[in-house]
Amino acid sequence: MVPYVLLGVAVAFEVFGDSMMKLSQGFTRKAPIIGIVVGYVAAFTLMAQTLESLPLGFVYAVWTSAGIALTAVVGALFWGEGLGAKKLAGIAVIIAGVVLLKMGA
Repeated sequence: MVPYVLLGVAVAFEVFGDSMMKLSQGFTRKAPIIGIVVGYVAAFTLMAQTLESLPLGFVYAVWTSAGIALTAVVGALFWGEGLGAKKLAGIAVIIAGVVLLKMGA
């Protein structure tokens, strides 16, 4: 159970880092850069810890797909980027792919 929790927290830190990247406005604003560094260092550290007990393919698939899905939701909620039917279908396909990876592991 603990590796899955660590993986979830790693995803949250990655989404945080992505959000700070958006706020940095192409690295022209300096304060969000600290958030980028903190987010990605924490995400990679936690992800590395999950690899001690979970398979690499599964961990990376969950980390990237959950990151993509949550980043799309954050973009829609905070920056008005929209979350239409095509985006939702894409997220569903990504999730289905991760489920298939896990079933094959």
